[in-house]
Amino acid sequence: MKTYFGVIQNGRSFKEVKMRLTGLGIKISKYYPRLKIVKFETEKEVSEAKFDFFITIEEEKEDFFIQ
Repeated sequence: MKTYFGVIQNGRSFKEVKMRLTGLGIKISKYYPRLKIVKFETEKEVSEAKFDFFITIEEEKEDFFIQ
């Protein structure tokens, strides 16, 4: 399962986004209200065309490490 971050467009509410994501069978992990960022998990292919309520979508990277 892959994890993604999406930035909600102005004029859209988290409630609306939550309803649409759960309707697609996507699990919401976390919501950051001050930044309007939603962290979600899915096994499906993610394209911005399906998620027109986000400004941008980024896949979570696992390249963070401490030296």
